[in-house]
Amino acid sequence: MKKADFLRKLRKERKLEIAEPSEEIKISYLQKAENCLKSAKLLFQNQLYENSTSEAYYCM
Repeated sequence: MKKADFLRKLRKERKLEIAEPSEEIKISYLQKAENCLKSAKLLFQNQLYENSTSEAYYCM
């Protein structure tokens, strides 16, 4: 509950607010995910499995 109280306090002080969805940010995240997936595939093909797994995780 501490976390929720902290967030309520920030919102009350107008230091935290809900932002509207952004098409620009959505596109940016999709591009980043695509790049991570490409990296994961290249790493996997070069038998760098641990790094490939990390990149695949960030793709999701």
